Amino acid sequence: MTEPLLEIEGLDITYQTNSGDLRAVTDASISIDPNEYFGLVGESGCGKSTLAQAVTNSLDANGGITDGTVKYRGEEIQDLSEKEYNEKIRWKEIAVIPQSAMNSLNPLARISEQAIEVAEAHTDWSEEKAVNKLKELFDVVGLPESRVHDYPHQFSGGMKQRAIIAFSLLLEPSMIIADEPTTALDVIMQDQFLKHLDELREIRDFSLLFITHDIAVVFEMCNSMAVMHGGQIAEQGSTEALFDESRHPYTTLLQRAFPDIRYPNRKLEGIEGTPPSLQEEEVDFCTFADRCPWAERECWEGAPPLEDVPDNDDDHEVACIRSDEMEELAAEYLSERDQTGGAAGENPIAKGASADADRGGDEETVLELDGLHKHFDQSTNIIDSIKSRFFGEEDEPVRAVDGVDLELKSNQIQGVIGESGCGKSTLLQTIMGKYPPTDGEILFDGDPVSEFDKSDWKEFRRRVQIILQDPFNTLNPHFTVRETLMEPLRIHNMERSEERVLDILEQVRLTPAEQYIDRSESQLSGGEKQRVAIARALILEPDVILADEPVSMLDVSTQASVLDLLNDLTNEYGVSMLYISHDLSTVSYVCDRVNVMYLGRLVESAPTMELLNEAKHPYTRSLLQAIPVPDPHHKREWAELPGTPGDATDLPGGCRFKDRCPDRMDICDTKPAYVDVDGDDHQTACHLHYDHEEYAEVEKVADAPAAAISDGGEQR
Repeated sequence: MTEPLLEIEGLDITYQTNSGDLRAVTDASISIDPNEYFGLVGESGCGKSTLAQAVTNSLDANGGITDGTVKYRGEEIQDLSEKEYNEKIRWKEIAVIPQSAMNSLNPLARISEQAIEVAEAHTDWSEEKAVNKLKELFDVVGLPESRVHDYPHQFSGGMKQRAIIAFSLLLEPSMIIADEPTTALDVIMQDQFLKHLDELREIRDFSLLFITHDIAVVFEMCNSMAVMHGGQIAEQGSTEALFDESRHPYTTLLQRAFPDIRYPNRKLEGIEGTPPSLQEEEVDFCTFADRCPWAERECWEGAPPLEDVPDNDDDHEVACIRSDEMEELAAEYLSERDQTGGAAGENPIAKGASADADRGGDEETVLELDGLHKHFDQSTNIIDSIKSRFFGEEDEPVRAVDGVDLELKSNQIQGVIGESGCGKSTLLQTIMGKYPPTDGEILFDGDPVSEFDKSDWKEFRRRVQIILQDPFNTLNPHFTVRETLMEPLRIHNMERSEERVLDILEQVRLTPAEQYIDRSESQLSGGEKQRVAIARALILEPDVILADEPVSMLDVSTQASVLDLLNDLTNEYGVSMLYISHDLSTVSYVCDRVNVMYLGRLVESAPTMELLNEAKHPYTRSLLQAIPVPDPHHKREWAELPGTPGDATDLPGGCRFKDRCPDRMDICDTKPAYVDVDGDDHQTACHLHYDHEEYAEVEKVADAPAAAISDGGEQR
């Protein structure tokens, strides 16, 4: 038997708070072998990062290990002093890729200087050796060796991620702990990051502890995994064992909550409720019991031990008193949910989207974008202003949105997808009036927004509401839920009554509403905050909702519930929605139609199911290919999409995707027309998909120079 590299046994971790002791981790045991990729999965607050901090000797000052051991290469390390840990373990044996990896480099020091600093602190290497080692690792992670002396701001987001991987390997550690390293990444950048980690298996011997709430990434990347809930290990074993034969209710429901791009007709199963408060003298109960459909009285009368699953050769362990019944219980439960319109059956949205008939097919257009442009000046400093005024020297503007045509029909949900920086959020903010268009027109109910007066704008902002990406920073922390929902009613002189507020809270499934109405922002979970944000938008009875990545910062179990809620409410209220995201797997569960955006322009648009099944543009196909699949038996090919979208101030002529396109042709140096393919309802801008003789004149048209756009750029 191989001795485990890292072994955690019976670990308890407690934080001292003003409200009493918080039992963050209870009786946790995991084991990671040499060269093993191990995933640790669970919702925010379940104890994943706390467990990692115990391994890296970085718990907060008010936290500490109260029981159990942490062994590394058979030696207990939980009681090492900071000095001892630095000398024996940190960087040399265990390195960390932090959650906010793109912001973890010192912006004031060159990359090489930061590598020298690490080497000097933990080795006797010379500066030359440290820099040469970094150059070798840059080559390993796909960065040019010449860039080691650059500053972090000279790197793109993906390059920073790869530089962090190089740093983690600098002193050749035996273990890397990656703490939610993909949370802030779009799907393409995540794919590139995972690809580099996967390739490192073949050329470097190290173990990986991958901490995430994304079960698809773990199924794709890891050999083994553990599922945590409420500070307890619920289940662990090989990824195949947990996928094929999950025995814990939380693992079973978590898999049903995660979107799978292969099955867009499968409705998602949200996990209602939140983990319990762990401010107890002793957490001697199953922390999933309050949320479990199959809980019994015994579940509250003692924490179930982590025990071997009988007749299993994969070290499969589970902590559940009903684990031997789970297959039958889950099948019966999901069957009942299916019969009552629950989460087990087909997704009615995706089903309707394929025909575009159930919602918005023949309705009137409520919001129309006609050749919409939004450009920004690059700089506002006085030197550039003088150069522009007296010498006629002007920088090219940032073409964030550069000619978008879109029609949103009544009671229709359309998605706009693309990588970070493609212009999605700027598009929404321009529609809302935060930025005036540089050119083109926004029409609402057929009326040009550019002709609105002050009263028209107030009515527009009542009828067009926005749900922002970050539920943790969109609510006033000084307001109760009641005050949050009363404020927009007051601003728009609408009826203000407690009954109205209670009713909308019930509609967004914050029930019983009386228990939520007087809570402050700090007393709400992330999913509850987003539900309040949805209620705030709906209470004004809008016609259109603009949703800017509304589930990207939520745990997967909460994502499913919020997506299902948005679906139901748009049907019930007859609201149209423009849904922004970078992830086609979540968009496929909500949208009737999807628009793909790249460097300020739409490159493809089609009904959702048609786009998923018959994507025409190479960029769309890359976005689909980059989505992780929550199945350890599925072998996905990495997306063939190097680099990043590029600089919106120095756009290439012709097709803007050509420099990254795997299908590039000579004709791509000319601008492709945005034309119908396969009928009237599927459009794309790609030379591969239309009659070149018919559109020969269109192809000769070069991209319009900035001077041709009225009003130039707007300073920001």
